[in-house]
Amino acid sequence: MLVLSIRKALERSTGFVQRSTAQLDGPIFAQSTVLTWMHHPQAGYAHLRITAASLGVEVGKQAIEQRFSASSARLLQALFEEAVAAVISSEGNLPQVLSRFNGVYLQDGTIISLPQTLAQQWPAGAGTGKGAALRVQARLEVGHGQLAGVWLQAGQAAERSGPAIHTPLPAGSLFNADMGYFTLPQMRQRGQQGQYWLTQAKATLCLSDAQGRSCDLLTFLQQQERDEVDVWVQVGKRDRLAARLIAVRVSAQTAQGRRQRANQRITLPPKGSQAHVPGKRKSKEQRQGKRKDKPVSAARLRLADWTILLTNVPKERLSVAEALVLARCRWQIELLWKLWKQLGKLDTWGSYKPERILTEIYAKLLGLLITHWLTLLGCWQAPNRSLHQAKQAVEWMLPAWHWALQVCCPWSASSPTACKRCVALASTRAGANPIPVNCSPSLNSTVLRLMSITADLSALNRHQPQPGS
Repeated sequence: MLVLSIRKALERSTGFVQRSTAQLDGPIFAQSTVLTWMHHPQAGYAHLRITAASLGVEVGKQAIEQRFSASSARLLQALFEEAVAAVISSEGNLPQVLSRFNGVYLQDGTIISLPQTLAQQWPAGAGTGKGAALRVQARLEVGHGQLAGVWLQAGQAAERSGPAIHTPLPAGSLFNADMGYFTLPQMRQRGQQGQYWLTQAKATLCLSDAQGRSCDLLTFLQQQERDEVDVWVQVGKRDRLAARLIAVRVSAQTAQGRRQRANQRITLPPKGSQAHVPGKRKSKEQRQGKRKDKPVSAARLRLADWTILLTNVPKERLSVAEALVLARCRWQIELLWKLWKQLGKLDTWGSYKPERILTEIYAKLLGLLITHWLTLLGCWQAPNRSLHQAKQAVEWMLPAWHWALQVCCPWSASSPTACKRCVALASTRAGANPIPVNCSPSLNSTVLRLMSITADLSALNRHQPQPGS
């Protein structure tokens, strides 16, 4: 309901609306862009025009195109930042291993390359070239599915910097991320704040045993006779920290598979602008994707025989087998980014115009956030859920949801309380009567929940007094 209740002050402060008689105002523009790209991530101006017409504003494609500007990017960015602040999570019983912590938080991010003209606003880092780039980081609480934060940073910003790192976690929580998010001082600080952490060990890790003998990680593991290691060690060369080292030897077949995958070349899907420029042929990378080698160090290849974790969780709270399960849970945030980039086309757009590109990125982020909220309401607690199928369900039901939102439009601007009531209904609805749907149980659950939300929104409008009545 956020896109329905844009404050007039926000329209004015972002410069999107200069006069009150504007036909394509903030709410209509936001709904048109967000809903269109939720349904069809590669849609163009013709699709946007149709969505605007369904909302009661009939304008030409040129009028739609002219509304994309620096002010439209500011408007959608402001809406996205407001949406991220909303706390929406799934309800249900947690698995026992998750319930031992005050939340299990996963974190990861991506970098989106932008046109050179945006370098002043979003400068790229040394690893992404001299142009412009946007770093997007997300934090996911895996138990209830809550997105505890989505942060936008310049590409030149370090992964371990800004609010993505400094936003605090509750005491008793577990921070589960790759080693790029950790330094020894940060590990020590999290422990002092009553937080737990879990990460994969770096191949170059230096450690000391109880007798004070120092060695590298590979040498230490080669000295082990058992297939399972669970010991407390001191990690670091000069600045040392007590940490629990967990290492489990894998089968020869698994180790060989890891080494083969490490040496494979990967082809990234096409990114950036997919718009056709008359008389100009796209580069091979834009047409077929970019091929690159995965940089894997020799030390990491030698350690492929082991699964190695570092944590500060004591043994009585987390066993070795449970630690391995939680480490695999980190794939949930990887799958979320795969969904956002491959299906949501977050890093692909249909224009070369910088303002249109930024507006599209912010609108897609907002749409993906709404899709995630609906997934939480529909099937997050289902053990066999599929984020891919849940997104399909949202796309299938989007026309009906769009219609329900359109029905609510006449009173939404004058009755923000009613908008909040819609969100409350959508967040607490238990479900609907089963209907035959030829899909998996998790997808069926999501479809039923979306139909239920649509019915609630329509019923709410019928009982809501119209303005002036």
